[in-house]
Amino acid sequence: MRGPLLIRLMRALDKGVVAPLIVLASLLRRRQQPRGGASPQPWVVIKLVGLGDAVLMLPALAAIQAAGKPVVVITTARCAGVFAASGCADRIVNVRRQGVLAALGALVRELRGCQGVLDFEQHVFWSAAVTMLAPAGAVRCGFRTVRRARNRAYDRLVDPGREPRPMKEIFDDLARAAGFAPARELRPLIPGGGATATVEAWLATHGLVPGRFIAVAPGSGATVPFRRLDAPEWAEVLHALPAGMPPVLVGAAGDAALIAGIVAAAARTAPGLKPMTLPTALAFDLKQLAAMFTRAAAVVATDSGPMHLAAAMGVPVVGIFGPDTPRRYAPYNSHSIAVSLNLPCSPCNNCWVYREARCTNPDAYACIRRLPPGRVAEAVAAVLARPPTR
Repeated sequence: MRGPLLIRLMRALDKGVVAPLIVLASLLRRRQQPRGGASPQPWVVIKLVGLGDAVLMLPALAAIQAAGKPVVVITTARCAGVFAASGCADRIVNVRRQGVLAALGALVRELRGCQGVLDFEQHVFWSAAVTMLAPAGAVRCGFRTVRRARNRAYDRLVDPGREPRPMKEIFDDLARAAGFAPARELRPLIPGGGATATVEAWLATHGLVPGRFIAVAPGSGATVPFRRLDAPEWAEVLHALPAGMPPVLVGAAGDAALIAGIVAAAARTAPGLKPMTLPTALAFDLKQLAAMFTRAAAVVATDSGPMHLAAAMGVPVVGIFGPDTPRRYAPYNSHSIAVSLNLPCSPCNNCWVYREARCTNPDAYACIRRLPPGRVAEAVAAVLARPPTR
């Protein structure tokens, strides 16, 4: 219970304490005068959590760099690896519990000398309060939300719109509000020779041929388990995958219990099915995972950070959706497919309200629990049948 209680406490402080401070700071800023002298050079980008969002932001950051402006990213450990491996950040301020005072000092220094701020967070007041630390002459861009107090932190607001549309395009609009022009395609990570060699050695050890296996990322992160299939359903999906394309389970340490359950379920005999022995990769870092995806024939993933990473690496992806909508978060490349039941009650997981899922279906989370495994297998066969694009 400690984790959920801490999250509720942070949200209460965010709304009850930080929001009024933003209103006060916005009123005080009206009295400030822009600093004289040369224009500050760096652009500060804020993205605290969300591995998938970090991937979708990369074209916007690359556009800032292409305009000759340094990019400073304020983030946490969850996303820092994405920004570092992409080459889209000149400096990264990693805000973490250990060394938090040093990180906050670096954060303040970067903000006080910046030319502008792009706040890619979609709801929290904390990031809006950080934006207010920028000098009076700096451009401050953020998303328009229903919370007027938060909106006061920005002088350029981007409206995401009432109807869901791809989050990558919403992020691009934020960069355009600051005068930058992001590329239409996602930007891949740069695995590097070391990560590539590690993955190739791992594949050889397990008797896997590049381009002849399917990478499966079943996890959805510790805070949103309602997005994913359960282990028995994942085992059914794996049994239904095309012959000659062995699946490989990939994930982070937090996915270990789920993956162990999938391995156990797939190993059990069932009428008409042979037990499966599944190779698993839980120790890969972000660069190694990117290298693994580029060697897969396709990737099957829950709506998650690894799904977006695979799409950015140019791999055919089958994304599995339940409470959230593929209209916003489908894998963003032309040779991928999103699988969803599209129930009338979907989506209930709304990124503009703290990413809380408020399921109203009497059959709780039927959107993901009732998704037929055969639908996923059919989508995999469909992406494999398409002409190769890499």
